[in-house]
Amino acid sequence: MSRIRQWFTKTDFILILFLFLAGIVLTLCVFLPQSGEGSVVEVHENGELLLSLPLDQNTERTIRTDDGHTNHFVIRDGTVTMTSADCSDQTCVRTGGIRQAGQSIVCLPHRLVLTIVEQSSSDNSLDAVVQ
Repeated sequence: MSRIRQWFTKTDFILILFLFLAGIVLTLCVFLPQSGEGSVVEVHENGELLLSLPLDQNTERTIRTDDGHTNHFVIRDGTVTMTSADCSDQTCVRTGGIRQAGQSIVCLPHRLVLTIVEQSSSDNSLDAVVQ
């Protein structure tokens, strides 16, 4: 115990404890669900918006692309899951459920993207302008 006291002072222990607790708080902020009541799922095909569905309503939908391919997704308890697709790689199905704003499920062979977007009806101003 005396060798440890030679290397660390009381201030060092307090600093280490503070950094440890700050790390736990930041980890919880990142990984806890943050989707609000106004979150919607936007379904895009080839960059065009097909559907916009509320995240708080349980829904099942099948999307048929122009090429005749199908993707089936489910919205249940605030989580969106791609349950089946007739693409060869099945990456979109293996992605699992998404529930936070900004997360996406992408079916690249069918050019289909499901994204959770936070809807804010009170503020319609621009966030940024990019040139």
